[in-house]
Amino acid sequence: MDRADSLKTVIAQQRATLVQADSTRDRQAGFEARMHLSELVGRSEAIAVMTQAAALADSMDRPDLGAMAHRLLAGKWASAGAFGKAYVEAVAADSLQVRSDRREAEQDADLHARELQRMAGERDSLLQVSTDRERRMAQAMVELQRKTDAWRNSAIAALLVGLLLVVGLLYRMGRTSAKLRGALSELRAEVEALKTKPVRTAPVVPTKVDPTPAVVSAEAAMEKVAAGKFHQDAPERLATLQEARKRGDVDKALRVLATLKPQLLAYDAARFSPLIASLRTPNAAAHAAQWNADLDLLEAAIRELWAHHGGQ
Repeated sequence: MDRADSLKTVIAQQRATLVQADSTRDRQAGFEARMHLSELVGRSEAIAVMTQAAALADSMDRPDLGAMAHRLLAGKWASAGAFGKAYVEAVAADSLQVRSDRREAEQDADLHARELQRMAGERDSLLQVSTDRERRMAQAMVELQRKTDAWRNSAIAALLVGLLLVVGLLYRMGRTSAKLRGALSELRAEVEALKTKPVRTAPVVPTKVDPTPAVVSAEAAMEKVAAGKFHQDAPERLATLQEARKRGDVDKALRVLATLKPQLLAYDAARFSPLIASLRTPNAAAHAAQWNADLDLLEAAIRELWAHHGGQ
């Protein structure tokens, strides 16, 4: 008795659910309530609610649900002995199943097509990114090549300008040297002419005649020229020598010494010759104390000689 009451309660609940679903026009809930109710009620009522369920499935355009409802109807009609109706329902179920399978296949194909389209989009995006990167790399290479060419051209231009400056400087030095050699040649010619020129003596005062006026005049002229040259060059040479000592540039100091050597020896060979020889001894700079002492003596002697010839 309890089982019967329980079954009636369940059936009543399913009918209430069915009514509520129909009142709210919830076709999915109405279909499910009818399918559950068909398993609880008698065959005739089950056929009725399943027929309604099949109709709901058709209205929802759900061939899969319709195939299930028609297949169950075919079983109910067959159990009732109505094989003709069972056959009709089975045919309808098969037709709906074919339709459902086709739709599912179409959905799968559509899903597959969308997936392929998505993958193609990603591929195109990657290709675009790769193309943009290659284009940027190509532009960077072109820009690098342009800068390299510009640097090379600038370097070549600087080298050519430097060569032109060196050539111009050498040309000017050559012209200056040629002028100096010409001036020295003229001075020597004048000195020789003075040496060979006969001395004219005054007959009225023989005691006042200088026996060697030409020679004295020539030597005085040479000394005056040498003194002027030393007075002009000595300050610059001395400053250059001091700067070379500050930098520790031994080669520069020796070059300055070489330019001063002829004038220094011409003035006082006995004083300057040993000092210059000591400074120009190979590896003389390695003995720092003696080297600096000799340079100090040389600078002091140059200042003294310069002061003697009118330097400040």
